[in-house]
Amino acid sequence: MSSLPAPLTVTPTGPGPDLEGALENVRTLMGAQTATLLLLDETSGKLRTAASLGFGRRWRTASYVAIGQGFAGRVAATRQPVVVDRAAGDPVVNPVLKYSEVTSLLGVPVLAGDDDDLLGVLHVGFHARRPFSACEVADLELAAASIARTVLSTSAHDAHLSSLVLQRSLLPTLRDVDGLELAARYLPADGDFGGDWYDVIPLPGDRLGIVMGDVVGHGLQAAVVMSRLRSALRAYALDEEDPAAVLTRLDRMLCHFEPGMTATVLYAVTQPPFDHLVVSSAGHLPPVGAGATTVAPVDVESDALLGLDPDTPRACTSVSLAPGDALAFFTDGLVELRTRGAAGEDPYWTQLARIGRGFSAADHPEVACSRILAEALGDAGTEDDVALLVVRRPHDGPETL
Repeated sequence: MSSLPAPLTVTPTGPGPDLEGALENVRTLMGAQTATLLLLDETSGKLRTAASLGFGRRWRTASYVAIGQGFAGRVAATRQPVVVDRAAGDPVVNPVLKYSEVTSLLGVPVLAGDDDDLLGVLHVGFHARRPFSACEVADLELAAASIARTVLSTSAHDAHLSSLVLQRSLLPTLRDVDGLELAARYLPADGDFGGDWYDVIPLPGDRLGIVMGDVVGHGLQAAVVMSRLRSALRAYALDEEDPAAVLTRLDRMLCHFEPGMTATVLYAVTQPPFDHLVVSSAGHLPPVGAGATTVAPVDVESDALLGLDPDTPRACTSVSLAPGDALAFFTDGLVELRTRGAAGEDPYWTQLARIGRGFSAADHPEVACSRILAEALGDAGTEDDVALLVVRRPHDGPETL
């Protein structure tokens, strides 16, 4: 087989023409139907899909992969090539692979530096069942080395990259707690991104704060304001037990220090046994609740968004959470795909219906996140960021995926 072309410029944090071009070179070189690059998120210790070809936009619904779990996780753990033959019964965990036409997979680690630090995993897929020669394995390893060099050489001074790094650095690493299961996704927009964020805050007295917010605007400024709001909200949450009081203080801070900027924020507080949440909303979309037989938006009182009037009165709503129930919190990027509905349809309700088809209280939040995104986004592009957080109160304590 021919040698891989010279390295291309690769943006490691999101899909772009350079990254997709590099993957297209890999797919052509290998004669594969799919090519995927996963990069290691050092904060969570998991692999996240950076870009993929051959699955449409469905790759964005992929689960985050823990080291040692699933196909890509085995590649990362062993730092050796791994072959999967699904026709022979080899299992895959990722729902994008599990429900695809891919039969044979070859994956190799993406390593960097003299110490071979793990950057991620590169894999290719084929619809037909087939073996892989030593030469093909070597070619894919050469491709992975090329991508590793370009990932490392990406400019840290690029404004878009810097903003995205800032935004992702502020997103918390989620873990299930005793009596509550949690999972989240953040997807940057296809173009310039905004100030979406989610947060889960451990509070005194075993309480737990849940945040979903969106700074109005795009680019670096929105990301910086988002980071300041996040830090301020965390501080106010330590002093105030009432979510409405927290948002009142946050509104005053935004109006004083960031005049002209606005934001929507939903802040909820719960505590064991997590049978209800106290919710205050500053103009944010209500969560969607999933019970044993129904999926529907939760009736939450919504006050004015932040940044308009620091003296805006704010209220709270109590939301029940029975054993087995789940809540999906999200930003408007998930429901404002204006090009997907039929003529005359309200895009918000069209997207809510899609969310409802993917959201089940029977699923662990990790699975629920993947299914919601698959139904709501599909192959469509997004002009705005998407943040999604799913919380479930299990019947008998946390479940294992």
